[in-house]
Amino acid sequence: MSTWRTAEVLTAEDVLAKSVAAADRAMREAAKLRHPAREPSAEDVRRVMRFAKSSEASPELQALQRRIAAGYLSWRQVLLGEAADDRGVRAAFDKDRDRLAALCRGEEPRVERPKPKRHDDEEPMSFTEDAW
Repeated sequence: MSTWRTAEVLTAEDVLAKSVAAADRAMREAAKLRHPAREPSAEDVRRVMRFAKSSEASPELQALQRRIAAGYLSWRQVLLGEAADDRGVRAAFDKDRDRLAALCRGEEPRVERPKPKRHDDEEPMSFTEDAW
């Protein structure tokens, strides 16, 4: 008895089944990211806002902060994943996802303070024999 399902058809069915399974896994993972275990607290939002306004934040996150300040979005929408379809939100998360996640876990951002720059016209604070 011959069957109409040739080796090529069986291979195509296998590829399709694996693709569907991979898509299902991706959808489950995306759903986990969109619906965090808890809603961000007011303190989480304050930490994120402080970081977004700092020079440590990426330009994308700073742009998102300006849009939120203008009233186009809210940090709650962003942090809950309700604004995940927004291009600006995706760009900011692509750059600062790890830092934002840490802030929502309660970690304070490590803000690196730049060292004061020495100007050439300033005199050295200590003199050595070579300086004379």
